[in-house]
Amino acid sequence: MIGGWWEAREWVEAPCWIETAELKKSYSGKGGPTYEVLARYRYEFDRRAYRGEKVGIFGGSDNMGSFQQEAFQQLESARRSGGQFRCFVNPSRPDQALLFRDLRWQLLLLISIFPTTFPLAGCLVSIGGWRQSRRAAKIARHRAQHPEAPWLWRPEWVGERVYPEPDPLLFILGVAGWILLVQMPLSLAVILSGELFRSALAWLALIPTALAWIPLHFAWRRLKSRMTLGRPVLLLQRVPVAPGHPLLGELRLSRVPSPYSTFSVRVLCQRHITRNSGDSHATAKETIWEHAATLPAAEARRDAGGVALPLRIEIPRGLPCAVLDEASIVTTEGEQHVWTLEVSSSQGGRPVVLPLPVFISAAEAVESAGQVVSAQPGRAPLLSMDDLLMRLNARGIEMEVDDGGLPVSILCPPGRNRAAGIFLLLFGAIWSAAFFFMQAQGAPLVFRLLWGITSPLIVGGGVWMLLHSRSLEINRREIRILNRVGPFYSWHETFEPRHITGFVHDSDMQSGGKFYYRVRAETIFGKPKTLVDGITESVTAETLAQRLDEWRRQNDTSHKS
Repeated sequence: MIGGWWEAREWVEAPCWIETAELKKSYSGKGGPTYEVLARYRYEFDRRAYRGEKVGIFGGSDNMGSFQQEAFQQLESARRSGGQFRCFVNPSRPDQALLFRDLRWQLLLLISIFPTTFPLAGCLVSIGGWRQSRRAAKIARHRAQHPEAPWLWRPEWVGERVYPEPDPLLFILGVAGWILLVQMPLSLAVILSGELFRSALAWLALIPTALAWIPLHFAWRRLKSRMTLGRPVLLLQRVPVAPGHPLLGELRLSRVPSPYSTFSVRVLCQRHITRNSGDSHATAKETIWEHAATLPAAEARRDAGGVALPLRIEIPRGLPCAVLDEASIVTTEGEQHVWTLEVSSSQGGRPVVLPLPVFISAAEAVESAGQVVSAQPGRAPLLSMDDLLMRLNARGIEMEVDDGGLPVSILCPPGRNRAAGIFLLLFGAIWSAAFFFMQAQGAPLVFRLLWGITSPLIVGGGVWMLLHSRSLEINRREIRILNRVGPFYSWHETFEPRHITGFVHDSDMQSGGKFYYRVRAETIFGKPKTLVDGITESVTAETLAQRLDEWRRQNDTSHKS
């Protein structure tokens, strides 16, 4: 279709006379009526007479914009007046002509969605399923060979060596390449046709091409990591790694780094939470424990094919071990713990992830259970006060405690959910642009109502997340809560210990693969009151809820006495 428009740009304008003009109206289901202009005309070219019936570049009926109605009005007016109109003739084949050679980018933009998205969806399903089935078969084979050694089940675990997880760089480049292949011709046509200067809405046609920069950005970060790190390999002295024992080994890099660069190594113990929603399920990650270390490149020693960096990281006792459920697709709700080691360079790039085989023997499990009283089966122990304050500070939440470890004040500043707020603003801007586009194109009323109502709600939610703040002042007699939205609107609330029956934590929002948790007070007034939100780990929210509940029990008892 774009090729036909490009060719018609070189056709020669010639006089013509409209003999018949008709606006055909059709009904094709729930999409509303569609229109098609039908016309017959005669024209002269190179002193010869011809007849034609082609109206526009793109034949058929549609309801995108008002092209069909406006074209019919022009043709009908010319037919009634009997005056001369104009057409465009192919000089190499004068029997080919048309009346309008408009690009009609709105129709092309709608049509381009299908060849862009459906092949990508098919690739995601087919290639993703193929890779998952191959991986599941390898894990099942390794499990059958080493049933008592789960630290040998994953393909990345080969003896004492740990290799990075598979890199989907080629697949990411393929996604970006396909988007550019399908959408770039439309973007170039819109630019060359001058539509950007005639209508500001024409900029919408450039959005699909701009989306290709998202996978290109991720691909560039991975390429940069390859250029700086190569393919890191972790050589362990003790396999498997176990809580309560140090992680000892060497990090070997296939690239020789600059002596002035540094490497960051981060060990993460994460809880993967799978939740069902209808027929689909989503998995979110939350960090239970992490440790970061910096390794100067100057300390690296040359090794065969690269360099080696010594590595020693103390892993506390009581943390959960890895669980392998990758032999089948997870379809039920549940939790599992995953250990990873992330390696990144000061020269930039995406961190390279190596899965860690963290397991514990039965004897060590019994010994650990006797020492870690606060740990529950399959769960990490609650946080110490220092860890609690550190994790709250990492989320921008400031808390002060007294000598007994009870909260005295908590400040939840504006912008604590900045990432989710900015995402809502960007998504709301795109959603609002779609609403104005529908309004300008005369879309069906139900779509304009839906987009018109939801657009301000989405934008308002983003503004709320960026401007809302909450501060708590806690003493023996009461909790005073001050909520503020911007500099002009605020309200106070006060609760005494006898008004509160307990403190609970739950998840109130999900953004991408991350759950956000809140701590709420259950009151005798019936409706729970949110005290702290924007927490990204359930163990942090649970620890804070227990601290607050300890404050309630102590002060409620003293009040009654």
